[in-house]
Amino acid sequence: VTGSSSGIGEGIVKLFSILGANVVVTGRTAPDVQRVAKEVQELSPLKLKPLEVVGDLTKTSDVNNLIDSTVKTFGKIDVLVNNAGIYPVNNITSPDLLSVWDQTFGIDLRAVVELIHRSVPHLEKTNGTIIDISTYPAAKAGLDMLTKILALELGPKGIRVNNVNPGFIHVRDPLNPLEVVVQKDTPLGRLGQPLDIARVVAFLASTDAQFITGADLVADGGFQYNVGAINIL
Repeated sequence: VTGSSSGIGEGIVKLFSILGANVVVTGRTAPDVQRVAKEVQELSPLKLKPLEVVGDLTKTSDVNNLIDSTVKTFGKIDVLVNNAGIYPVNNITSPDLLSVWDQTFGIDLRAVVELIHRSVPHLEKTNGTIIDISTYPAAKAGLDMLTKILALELGPKGIRVNNVNPGFIHVRDPLNPLEVVVQKDTPLGRLGQPLDIARVVAFLASTDAQFITGADLVADGGFQYNVGAINIL
């Protein structure tokens, strides 16, 4: 699970651990990776020790290290969750537009392509699955389409590829002003929690979803259907 040292990724890796899986905790900063890894092991019914990998997914050497270390430690890869991403506040007239654009696409899209490229030979051996976490930036829109294309390409290899589109996910208190408005305009009356997205990912990774590939699964509490909320986006 990339970007699993905080937020949604942390929720995903913790749920997988609770369900008895061997997991890899990865992120950019060692203290965060170590904190989550410690909590993950405590949650594991068998106290399975997670693999800790610190790295920058925009660097090919770090991507290779993540895949190689996983296979060396666990002998295989069953599930790849592409969760890492950034959402910079920027617009077309910003002076630093192109540098921010390159950084965003480097993490949100290029890194995903490279991770999948390196993982496919291993996932093919396990009839594994790829789950992409996609949100609002342009790079993530590219990820939505990539998911569909790869579902077609990798299906004959026995690899399923699906996409999860989270709504607003609350990761720390107190609510900020935007979150207060979004919560009010969400039909289910609350913001999402990392565990909400983790449950969707766990379902897509399971045999219960064995006939699902190329899907975009929205988990936003119905927020996208509230026309009154459009004004704040």
